[in-house]
Amino acid sequence: MGRVIKYSFMLLFVVALIGGGFYFYLKKDGYQVVFNSNGGSLIQTIHTGISGIADRPDDPVKDGYTFAGWYLGEEKFDFDTKLNDNITLTARWEVKQEVMYTLSFDSLGGSQIDDILVLEGNILEDVPTPIKDGYTFIGWYYHNKEFDFSEAIKQDMVLVAHYKSDDTNKTTVTVTFDSSGGSEVEAITLTVGDIAKMPKAPTRDGYTFAGWYLNDEEFDFLDPINEDIILTAKWSKE
Repeated sequence: MGRVIKYSFMLLFVVALIGGGFYFYLKKDGYQVVFNSNGGSLIQTIHTGISGIADRPDDPVKDGYTFAGWYLGEEKFDFDTKLNDNITLTARWEVKQEVMYTLSFDSLGGSQIDDILVLEGNILEDVPTPIKDGYTFIGWYYHNKEFDFSEAIKQDMVLVAHYKSDDTNKTTVTVTFDSSGGSEVEAITLTVGDIAKMPKAPTRDGYTFAGWYLNDEEFDFLDPINEDIILTAKWSKE
């Protein structure tokens, strides 16, 4: 009798082992998760594996929209959820809000140029050209570097005109001060070869004046000036 019981337990163990292995084989891929991108880029179907937990895929993309998440029915899906069935997740989207940036133009005594609004990420195709008597326009500068209008616009900007004099025999030069958002500083006129007196420092709420710069280098007011220049204020945030 004892031997019969022993063999019965062994038989049950073998059956359980075989059944478990068969179940494991059937469920080795886990549950299927289908992604309906709702007009966005294609996301491939995945399987959870034995864990029953789905790996979050890369977000889909859709022109003019921002991805707002994967939804199961009316609820946003939590990718830490352990599944017990196959599911289909649907992408939700929010209309992307258009952001406009303002380009302002300081023509430094040239003809007035009105502000231009540019959609974020776009470029300005029709670049305005100011006119200034006795000077030839060179280009628009941003923080003392000529701005490349093939670059996408990503922020509000104040662009400053640069010129060269048409008079090669001129006896005076002009030093113009771009205060970069600070209080206005008047330009000064000097005889060619003279040095400029440093003006009273401009002020700007929330900032400390850090000096006058020419072409990304702090300007030395002991240097003689032989041509028209534009000095730009630099600031450090308080």
